[in-house]
Amino acid sequence: MSEQTNLTEKEASLVIEAFLAAHPHPSAQQWKELTLIHPQYAAQIAEISLMFDEGESDDEIVFDAELFNATRSLMLNAVHANTGPVAEARTALKQCRGPAARKFARQIGLGEHVDLFNQVISGEVSAPYVLIKRLAEKLQVQLAALANVFQLNFQLQPKQSFSSDGKPGVDSQPVSWEEAIRAAGISGEEATRLLHLDKEVE
Repeated sequence: MSEQTNLTEKEASLVIEAFLAAHPHPSAQQWKELTLIHPQYAAQIAEISLMFDEGESDDEIVFDAELFNATRSLMLNAVHANTGPVAEARTALKQCRGPAARKFARQIGLGEHVDLFNQVISGEVSAPYVLIKRLAEKLQVQLAALANVFQLNFQLQPKQSFSSDGKPGVDSQPVSWEEAIRAAGISGEEATRLLHLDKEVE
């Protein structure tokens, strides 16, 4: 990765972190405004905004030509530019497999919940931004690239699920953080602590 690319990623991270500190639960309109103010960071903003789609309303999505035009060329260029960082993140993530998973789970704030950590890195669970950020820092990879790897891991998994009537269905998106905690049987103060991670941006 070139020095210029590294500088751009750092600058984008600072802009996004400041934005999230002011808007912990940003709306689609707020993401749009941030992109229009900083079109040079459109690729990075788009990557991070994907992690905040969970829990959004099911209102009809209206095509926004202004936002599309502001980000189109940058996003297309980023497809090639991000190939290296994504490959680096995928390789680095291998360190988290097996017995080492417990160590990384503790380091990013998951305590002894190794199963939850494994679900996060496999893409099964939509992890809070702060957990992805902490893990990216531990692995020394780009946050957006690591989030991309989680998405790719999810896409590569079998998507079969079952509805209430017993008929097979398809999981179109990862399990939400709240659902994952509930499914893990975590309750009380520990559940509250873990749920609060979804509101942290550090």
